[in-house]
Amino acid sequence: MPKIGTSKNLYAFIGEKISVTEFDPNENNIKIEIDSITGDTIRRVRYVMDNGYICKYLVKRNLYNQIENDTIEFKAYDHYGRPGFENYDKLILYLSKDKEGNYFHRKYQFESIFLDSKKRFYSYPKFLGNGYLETANDLKSIEVEFPESERFDISNLGEDGIKGYYPDYYYRVEKQYAYPVRGMFLEELIEFRLRTTFKDL
Repeated sequence: MPKIGTSKNLYAFIGEKISVTEFDPNENNIKIEIDSITGDTIRRVRYVMDNGYICKYLVKRNLYNQIENDTIEFKAYDHYGRPGFENYDKLILYLSKDKEGNYFHRKYQFESIFLDSKKRFYSYPKFLGNGYLETANDLKSIEVEFPESERFDISNLGEDGIKGYYPDYYYRVEKQYAYPVRGMFLEELIEFRLRTTFKDL
């Protein structure tokens, strides 16, 4: 059963990719309003500086809150190009709802997932700010050998940045890359995210 937390506008699920299609987020971005005092016509233009994508995924397993349908469509925005989660056929995605009740992706947030010999999903924690390491240390983690493709380029980070984003208990640093070496099963991983990345939702 998924963990239910109605106080947070957050939906986490294991999704399987159907399609990721680019769209123009600035199409039909002009809104005409009438000033209630002067009667003047106001032309408002909203410009989005990100690339926009319409994404369709199968909902394989709800993890936090409940997506009722077995497929879901949502919008994703990425300032750097195509979204990184597109590179995985199956992964954990994090969504929220806008005022109209439409789903949108929490920008840049996803988890690649792996199966152990007992068919249990796991991934590794990501450290993005203060308090992340303390939270991770409060939760159960496991020593795991991840694929060599799971690595992060650290060539542009200084020593403090490497320690902050890739602490040595959870990552192995070799030359210009950091490799995850400890993982968390899904229950701990979602709890880690709720207490760090999404604590203020």
